[in-house]
Amino acid sequence: MRSKTFNIIKALTTIVIAVAGVSLLACKSTAAVTTPAPVTEEPLLLYRKSPCYGPCPTYEALIYSNGTVQFIPIKYTPVTDTITFTLSAMELSKLKKSLAELNYKNLQNYYKTEWTDMPATHLYFYEAGKEVKHIKHQEGGPESLIRFIEEVHEMLWKYVEAAKEK
Repeated sequence: MRSKTFNIIKALTTIVIAVAGVSLLACKSTAAVTTPAPVTEEPLLLYRKSPCYGPCPTYEALIYSNGTVQFIPIKYTPVTDTITFTLSAMELSKLKKSLAELNYKNLQNYYKTEWTDMPATHLYFYEAGKEVKHIKHQEGGPESLIRFIEEVHEMLWKYVEAAKEK
Protein backbone atom coordinates (compact mmCIF):
# COMPACT_ATOMS: atom_id res chain seq x y z
CA MET A 1 0.00 0.00 0.00
CA ARG A 2 2.78 2.34 0.91
CA SER A 3 4.53 1.63 -2.37
CA LYS A 4 1.33 2.33 -4.30
CA THR A 5 0.82 5.66 -2.48
CA PHE A 6 4.43 6.60 -3.11
CA ASN A 7 4.06 5.84 -6.84
CA ILE A 8 0.88 7.93 -7.03
CA ILE A 9 2.58 10.88 -5.28
CA LYS A 10 5.59 10.51 -7.56
CA ALA A 11 3.36 10.45 -10.66
CA LEU A 12 1.37 13.49 -9.47
CA THR A 13 4.59 15.40 -8.72
CA THR A 14 5.89 14.65 -12.21
CA ILE A 15 2.61 15.84 -13.75
CA VAL A 16 2.62 19.06 -11.69
CA ILE A 17 6.22 19.80 -12.68
CA ALA A 18 5.48 19.11 -16.36
CA VAL A 19 2.35 21.32 -16.34
CA ALA A 20 4.25 24.12 -14.57
CA GLY A 21 7.07 23.90 -17.11
CA VAL A 22 4.70 24.06 -20.07
CA SER A 23 2.83 26.96 -18.45
CA LEU A 24 6.03 28.93 -18.01
CA LEU A 25 7.05 28.37 -21.60
CA ALA A 26 3.64 29.41 -22.87
CA CYS A 27 3.60 32.71 -20.96
CA LYS A 28 4.39 35.84 -22.89
CA SER A 29 6.52 38.47 -21.28
CA THR A 30 4.67 41.66 -20.48
CA ALA A 31 7.88 43.69 -20.66
CA ALA A 32 7.94 45.96 -23.69
CA VAL A 33 10.81 45.32 -26.03
CA THR A 34 11.73 48.34 -28.06
CA THR A 35 13.77 48.13 -31.20
CA PRO A 36 14.92 51.10 -33.17
CA ALA A 37 12.63 51.97 -36.03
CA PRO A 38 14.21 50.96 -39.31
CA VAL A 39 15.60 53.82 -41.32
CA THR A 40 13.69 53.96 -44.56
CA GLU A 41 15.94 56.53 -46.19
CA GLU A 42 18.75 55.46 -48.46
CA PRO A 43 22.38 55.87 -47.43
CA LEU A 44 24.24 58.71 -49.09
CA LEU A 45 27.73 58.48 -47.60
CA LEU A 46 29.50 56.31 -45.05
CA TYR A 47 32.39 58.25 -43.54
CA ARG A 48 34.81 56.13 -41.51
CA LYS A 49 37.94 57.27 -39.67
CA SER A 50 40.39 54.47 -38.87
CA PRO A 51 42.77 54.44 -35.88
CA CYS A 52 46.40 55.46 -35.63
CA TYR A 53 48.91 54.54 -32.93
CA GLY A 54 47.96 57.64 -30.94
CA PRO A 55 44.72 59.33 -29.88
CA CYS A 56 43.19 59.77 -33.34
CA PRO A 57 39.38 59.87 -33.32
CA THR A 58 38.04 56.61 -34.70
CA TYR A 59 34.40 56.48 -35.74
CA GLU A 60 31.81 55.74 -38.40
CA ALA A 61 29.13 58.11 -39.57
CA LEU A 62 26.41 56.91 -41.91
CA ILE A 63 24.71 59.85 -43.58
CA TYR A 64 21.31 59.20 -45.13
CA SER A 65 19.76 61.05 -48.06
CA ASN A 66 17.31 62.87 -45.74
CA GLY A 67 20.15 64.25 -43.58
CA THR A 68 19.85 61.76 -40.73
CA VAL A 69 23.26 60.74 -39.41
CA GLN A 70 24.06 57.70 -37.31
CA PHE A 71 27.38 58.33 -35.54
CA ILE A 72 29.11 55.27 -34.09
CA PRO A 73 32.06 56.14 -31.85
CA ILE A 74 34.88 53.63 -31.68
CA LYS A 75 37.76 55.34 -29.89
CA TYR A 76 38.90 58.83 -28.84
CA THR A 77 35.61 60.58 -29.53
CA PRO A 78 33.73 62.97 -27.22
CA VAL A 79 30.81 60.54 -26.97
CA THR A 80 30.86 56.85 -26.07
CA ASP A 81 27.43 55.75 -27.29
CA THR A 82 25.95 55.76 -30.78
CA ILE A 83 24.08 58.98 -31.45
CA THR A 84 21.67 60.00 -34.17
CA PHE A 85 21.20 63.55 -35.36
CA THR A 86 19.90 65.39 -38.41
CA LEU A 87 21.85 67.81 -40.55
CA SER A 88 20.24 71.16 -41.24
CA ALA A 89 18.68 71.63 -44.67
CA MET A 90 21.52 73.98 -45.59
CA GLU A 91 24.21 71.48 -44.48
CA LEU A 92 22.55 68.64 -46.38
CA SER A 93 22.27 70.79 -49.49
CA LYS A 94 25.93 71.78 -49.21
CA LEU A 95 26.97 68.15 -48.71
CA LYS A 96 25.04 66.99 -51.78
CA LYS A 97 26.54 69.83 -53.84
CA SER A 98 30.05 68.92 -52.62
CA LEU A 99 29.43 65.27 -53.52
CA ALA A 100 28.41 66.26 -57.06
CA GLU A 101 31.42 68.57 -57.46
CA LEU A 102 33.82 65.96 -56.08
CA ASN A 103 33.25 63.71 -59.10
CA TYR A 104 34.21 60.78 -56.87
CA LYS A 105 33.71 58.09 -59.53
CA ASN A 106 36.78 59.41 -61.33
CA LEU A 107 39.00 59.45 -58.24
CA GLN A 108 41.45 56.68 -57.40
CA ASN A 109 40.40 54.03 -54.90
CA TYR A 110 43.49 54.48 -52.71
CA TYR A 111 45.58 57.42 -51.60
CA LYS A 112 48.08 55.69 -49.35
CA THR A 113 51.05 56.79 -47.31
CA GLU A 114 54.30 55.09 -46.51
CA TRP A 115 53.94 56.03 -42.85
CA THR A 116 52.67 53.22 -40.63
CA ASP A 117 50.96 55.49 -38.11
CA MET A 118 48.67 57.43 -40.44
CA PRO A 119 44.94 57.06 -39.88
CA ALA A 120 42.80 56.58 -42.95
CA THR A 121 39.50 58.06 -43.97
CA HIS A 122 37.26 55.63 -45.79
CA LEU A 123 34.53 57.10 -47.94
CA TYR A 124 31.74 54.85 -49.19
CA PHE A 125 29.57 56.58 -51.75
CA TYR A 126 26.01 55.41 -52.42
CA GLU A 127 23.56 55.91 -55.24
CA ALA A 128 20.00 54.59 -55.06
CA GLY A 129 20.91 52.83 -51.81
CA LYS A 130 23.80 50.86 -53.30
CA GLU A 131 27.51 51.39 -52.73
CA VAL A 132 29.11 52.61 -55.96
CA LYS A 133 32.58 53.70 -54.83
CA HIS A 134 34.98 53.23 -51.89
CA ILE A 135 37.97 55.50 -51.42
CA LYS A 136 40.64 54.93 -48.78
CA HIS A 137 42.54 58.15 -48.13
CA GLN A 138 45.62 58.52 -45.96
CA GLU A 139 47.49 61.37 -47.63
CA GLY A 140 47.88 63.13 -50.93
CA GLY A 141 45.32 63.17 -53.66
CA PRO A 142 43.43 66.05 -55.20
CA GLU A 143 42.81 69.16 -53.13
CA SER A 144 39.05 68.77 -53.67
CA LEU A 145 39.12 65.36 -51.95
CA ILE A 146 41.19 66.61 -49.02
CA ARG A 147 38.87 69.62 -48.57
CA PHE A 148 35.78 67.36 -48.78
CA ILE A 149 37.16 65.04 -46.08
CA GLU A 150 37.92 67.99 -43.78
CA GLU A 151 34.54 69.64 -44.32
CA VAL A 152 32.57 66.48 -43.61
CA HIS A 153 34.62 65.76 -40.47
CA GLU A 154 34.10 69.32 -39.18
CA MET A 155 30.36 69.19 -39.90
CA LEU A 156 29.97 65.87 -38.05
CA TRP A 157 32.21 66.92 -35.18
CA LYS A 158 30.06 69.97 -34.47
CA TYR A 159 27.11 67.70 -33.69
CA VAL A 160 29.22 65.22 -31.73
CA GLU A 161 30.64 67.99 -29.54
CA ALA A 162 27.12 69.33 -28.93
CA ALA A 163 25.94 65.83 -27.92
CA LYS A 164 28.80 65.58 -25.42
CA GLU A 165 27.55 68.68 -23.62
CA LYS A 166 24.05 67.25 -23.09
